[in-house]
Amino acid sequence: MRVVSEVVDAAVASTTSGDRLVVNAWRGGQVLAADLDVTSFGLRWSASQQIQGQASFTIADPDGMLTPVGLGDALAPGGSRLQVTWVWGDARVPAVPLGWWRIRRAKPAEQWRFYRPGGSEPRYGFGEGPFGIGPFGDVGAPQAETLDGVAAGALLVYSGGEVVVDADEETASIALARLDAEEVASSSSLDEVVRLLQSICGVTNPFGVPDRSIPPGLVYEESRIDAIEDHLDRLGAVHRMGGDGSLEIVPVGGVGPVWTIAGGDDGVLVELQRELSDDQLYNVAISTGETEDGGQLRGRYALPGGPLDPSGPFGSVPIYHRSPATTAEGVQADARTLLENRTAAGEVVMVITCLAHPGLQMHDVVTVAMPTTAGAQPLRGRVVGMALSSSTGTPSKSMSLEVAVSAEALEAVALRVRGVA
Repeated sequence: MRVVSEVVDAAVASTTSGDRLVVNAWRGGQVLAADLDVTSFGLRWSASQQIQGQASFTIADPDGMLTPVGLGDALAPGGSRLQVTWVWGDARVPAVPLGWWRIRRAKPAEQWRFYRPGGSEPRYGFGEGPFGIGPFGDVGAPQAETLDGVAAGALLVYSGGEVVVDADEETASIALARLDAEEVASSSSLDEVVRLLQSICGVTNPFGVPDRSIPPGLVYEESRIDAIEDHLDRLGAVHRMGGDGSLEIVPVGGVGPVWTIAGGDDGVLVELQRELSDDQLYNVAISTGETEDGGQLRGRYALPGGPLDPSGPFGSVPIYHRSPATTAEGVQADARTLLENRTAAGEVVMVITCLAHPGLQMHDVVTVAMPTTAGAQPLRGRVVGMALSSSTGTPSKSMSLEVAVSAEALEAVALRVRGVA
């Protein structure tokens, strides 16, 4: 969670006013435009993507000074970043940093109009004017000279506009910075991740994911972000972007629980939807590896019992993994870990509408009080999707969450509902 605070949690559950985003445009370590007038925005995250966060901001530009022309302008996609912070209407509530966003596209929408400066004298054409001035004098009503329907002397002036900016989380910079014949230069995966990102962003390991040595013979392809994810996969970890723009390393099973989503008068739950699918439901893990002298190793672990038992109606649905282990015991442990973590065990994603909590991040674990015929049943799940938005500049009081819950946890609830447990 970006900000761990009971005051923030209380603000989420209460009625607030005056909440807003503070957005500053930076380039090369300098602020080019501060506290932009954001008239609408949308922020979206998905844990299934390498670049997890995408955003769109509509920024008012009343005098045309923000409309980008060259790639070095404040809102141009030439290296500018947006620093985004959620600020509450109540100054006693801590602000929540929503991170740094790299501008990828800018779409200006300018408006222009013709304007005749006050006091200017109209010009008249032949045969026009109050006294029939011209070679063919005419006593009719005077007509100011026009050109293509525009009064002579009128100026084309800017009358306001807006700039729509599309941005990605700083992970986009990692994806763009492809490797060029890069060689492994560190002895451990964490050290190598830090080295690969030293010119792009900082790296933090706030939850103490343990390091491991790098297996011999590792060779990088062109993708820097693929290389980083391969290292984290060996550590049983994933990444997300922190509020300060650094890459956070977190356990693959998530961190928390950090928040409870329940209904009722004092709750934050608005609506819960769920859909059961067998997509990515695995019940067997097969891990392969090699000994130090090149011998082949294979480990296998299956779910013991339950509705996904490989010997039952669901059948056998294996998932495969290349293990860095060099012993039979290590490969077997890798298979078990693979199946027990959130990727292999299979998860059901619940779509939740709840009160907006800007502090939540991908891979945070939340407790959801799921309404059932047997009463509210607590389910722990990992945040794998989130959306915050506004159509007026003022953040919406509600947001959309996607929470992945293990099939095993759902089955336990199903047994209680059926009165079996």
